[in-house]
Amino acid sequence: MSFKPATGGPYHTSIAPWLSVREAARAVEFYKSAFGAIEVYRVDASDGAVVSRLSIDGAEFLVSDESPEHGDFSPATIHGGTVRMILTVADPESFFRSARAAGAAEVSPVSEGHGWRVGRVVDPYGHHWEIGHPLAP
Repeated sequence: MSFKPATGGPYHTSIAPWLSVREAARAVEFYKSAFGAIEVYRVDASDGAVVSRLSIDGAEFLVSDESPEHGDFSPATIHGGTVRMILTVADPESFFRSARAAGAAEVSPVSEGHGWRVGRVVDPYGHHWEIGHPLAP
């Protein structure tokens, strides 16, 4: 049996990370400031929890408050993360500086290696972001 992806219709195949954090409303503001993210959808629950879909130049991801009762833990709760985001951009230095200015901590500076120009930061909510682009062949 072989898999054949669906064609046509209003959707295209994509993968969007969903980041669980503590204080999602503040995290949304961080991602707007650090990466120029645009909030394209938001739900504010009556208990104060937030679910937000963000876009960085069309690359979408979601952010919400952690919900341990549903298996959604923030890096702060589990003392680490299980996913690292790779933000591919034309000007990694600019995005790196913006992330640092917004409150991200440097893990490794922007440099060249393994066919990429890339640097790594950890955001105030514990998620790691590699910011860079592949080098020309």
